[in-house]
Amino acid sequence: MSPRQPLLTVDGEHVPPGRLARLVTRTTGELAAAGAGPGRAAALASDHPLTAVVTALAAEAVDAPLLLDGAAPARHIAPAAVVHSTGSGEPVVVAAAHPLSVPEETAAVFWTSGSSGDPKAVAVSAAALAHQARATAARMRVTADDRLLLPLPLRHAYGYSVLRVWRATGAHLYAESGFHLRGVLARLATGGITSLDGVPSMYRMLTAEAVKDPATALLLAGLRIRGCGGDVLTPALYDDFLAATGTPLHDGYGLSEAGPNVALNAPDDLRRGTVGRLLDGVRARLAGPGREIQIASPSLMLGYLDPVTGGLDRTAFTADGWLCTGDTGAVTADGWLTVGGRVKEVLVVHGETVAPTVVEDAVRAADGVVDAAVVGVRRGDRGDTVWAFVESSDDDRTAVAGRVAEACRRLPPHARPRTVHVLAALPRTGSGKCDRVRLRAWASDSAAA
Repeated sequence: MSPRQPLLTVDGEHVPPGRLARLVTRTTGELAAAGAGPGRAAALASDHPLTAVVTALAAEAVDAPLLLDGAAPARHIAPAAVVHSTGSGEPVVVAAAHPLSVPEETAAVFWTSGSSGDPKAVAVSAAALAHQARATAARMRVTADDRLLLPLPLRHAYGYSVLRVWRATGAHLYAESGFHLRGVLARLATGGITSLDGVPSMYRMLTAEAVKDPATALLLAGLRIRGCGGDVLTPALYDDFLAATGTPLHDGYGLSEAGPNVALNAPDDLRRGTVGRLLDGVRARLAGPGREIQIASPSLMLGYLDPVTGGLDRTAFTADGWLCTGDTGAVTADGWLTVGGRVKEVLVVHGETVAPTVVEDAVRAADGVVDAAVVGVRRGDRGDTVWAFVESSDDDRTAVAGRVAEACRRLPPHARPRTVHVLAALPRTGSGKCDRVRLRAWASDSAAA
């Protein structure tokens, strides 16, 4: 446990330390009775923040691997116990039959988002989690005096990493059931919050509100940390937020397989256009003609967990133990990292490579566009055709598509979208990332029709 009693507020309601301790003690006993322990997992099957926090602490107490995202049947790994939630957020432990044995050094299992391929189970050790929490807290200079507002799911690697920082530092965690604009602004106005974490789509909404409302801009500017992760932070959004609030977003780079944080921009230690400086203990190198980023770090995963056998798949590692991230990028001699995009998402049009993020940034500049995602449809040996999917609340979709086409004129001709589809909302994964697998399937089906 942290040096002082954990301070927790859930959806604006303070959880007294005594109540939290009683819930953890009770849940610890119930997990042990169900058979959860080393190599026998407890699955978190609830997004309620109180249940998530209690389950994490109880699983740690019995040394049981914690399965995050345990409610997804298609990705299920048989646990010893499943933890559900009552309406008030108190945990309910249900023993499960025929649990799968997993490597005993496993402390947590995350699922990759599946935004660009099939989700995989990432097994992480307790030592990796501990190093990650220490390195992240040190980079962001989080102390027991901080108040961390977290409107993100704790069942995903980003949200869970903030929980670990809370545990390591004794800070006060303000966990929310989800992102609600007015609710977040109310917490900022009354809670003495020093740190906010969110995904780009959340900050896009906050930026729009800050443009309209000077009071919102002041609240956001008053934060010490404005952490942004989970998806690509575009230069346009970074600049828009800076213009609206006078303060920057603290972008970072991570992936579930790496703990998750690899590099972070921090207060008074940031560089625009990068995803930050490598965390202490992390090394990065570039490999192959695509300049793929490879990572060495004490917080790397043990491997991908096979949901049938419980064995570990380490094919993501090189022969000398570096993690292949699947992302392209660059790294300076003093450790500043830049990410270009996913190796397998880079498009090839008439022999020229096209980074989807560059096209998406141009599309988002069009009036009325809330968000955008670009995918390629390959037709035989003729390369990719660029498709843009656009999120907009404008009912005149033809007009939106026309403005997108105009905004993309600044791109080279081969990089301009050949097809623009306007949607009321882009499909997203559980972690909030745009679901490119679904979009690519839609594009391929439409092209074949």
